[in-house]
Amino acid sequence: MKQLFLPLLLAATLPLTAQETPNREQLIEALMQAPDETSLTAAITAGEKAGLPNQMFLEARFIHLINKNDPTALAALAPALQKQLPHYSPDDTLIFGVKEDFESIIYYARALAALQKNDTPLFKKLITEAYWLSPAHGTQFAPHITEVRLKEAMAKVTLDLNRTFIDQKQSDKTTTFKQLLGDAPALLLHFWTPWVQPSILAMPEVDALAKKLTENKIPVASLLLAGTAESKKDADLYLAENKTTTTGHWLVDATKSSLASTLRIAAFPTVVLIKNDGTILFNGDPADADLWQELATLNPAITPPTKNPVLTDAPPEKPNPDQKTPE
Repeated sequence: MKQLFLPLLLAATLPLTAQETPNREQLIEALMQAPDETSLTAAITAGEKAGLPNQMFLEARFIHLINKNDPTALAALAPALQKQLPHYSPDDTLIFGVKEDFESIIYYARALAALQKNDTPLFKKLITEAYWLSPAHGTQFAPHITEVRLKEAMAKVTLDLNRTFIDQKQSDKTTTFKQLLGDAPALLLHFWTPWVQPSILAMPEVDALAKKLTENKIPVASLLLAGTAESKKDADLYLAENKTTTTGHWLVDATKSSLASTLRIAAFPTVVLIKNDGTILFNGDPADADLWQELATLNPAITPPTKNPVLTDAPPEKPNPDQKTPE
C-alpha cells in the first residue's frame, strides 16, 4: 500500500529534476523524501521561500501520508486538494501526470472521510469515481474496498459454538468453541498453515498475543487450515518442535464448510475475535488497532505491546519427511 505511488513518482520526477538547477532539485528531493512531519514542514517552508508551486507541497504531503498509512490525515487533506484542482498544472506536478490522476486522489481522500463516518454508500460512490478517474491507482483503493466488504459479510455471520473440531495435539479428541469459551466474554481464533511463510514468521507475534489474552481470561485457539495429509504432518511436526511457544488451543479446521471459508480468511496472519454469542467482533491482522480496541472493551487490562516482536526474515526450513516427531 505504501509503495503504490513510488513508480509514478520516479517517472514524473526524474525528467523534471534533470532540467532544474541543483538548488531546486534539492528542494524537490527534500519534499518527496521527508522522513517525518518535522522534515516535511521544513522542506515546505524552504520550498515556499524559493517560490515552488503549492501543488508540489500538496502532492508531497499526500505521498508522506500514504507512506505513513494515515487515513485520518489523508481524509482531512481533501479540502486542500479540492481547492487546488482548478489550478492544477502538469508543469507543477511531481507525481500526477494528468489532471484526472490528481482529481482521483481527491475522491479517494473524500472516500476515506466517508469511511470514518461509517457512511458505506457514500464511500462506495466516491471510491468508484476515484477508480474511474485513475484505474492505475486501483491497488491503493482495493484494501479499503476489501475491508468494507469483509465487515459487511462478518456482520451477517453468527457461528455455531457447538460445532466440533479435532484437537490437533490430541487427534482422538474433539472440542467445541462453547467448551473453550466457558464463562469468557470472547474467544480469539488464529488461522495458520505451515506451508505459507508469513504464517510461520508471525508465530512469535501470535504467541505473545495468546499469552497476553490467556493471562486475561480470553481463550485463544489456532486453527490449522484444512489441507493435504502432508501439510497436516508438517503442522504436527511444527507443534512438536515448538512446545514452549504454542500457547492456547490448537485445532484442525473442517474440510467441508470450513470455518476459514465462512470467515473469508485470505491472508496471514489473520485472527478473528468471536463474542460468546457467536457474533464476530473483529476479523483481520493481529496488529490492527481495531482488535486492541475491541479487546480493551472486553477487558481494560488488555493493552497492546509497546514493541512488536522481532521476526526473522529467514524462510522456515522444510521439515524432513523421514524425521520422526519427538515423543
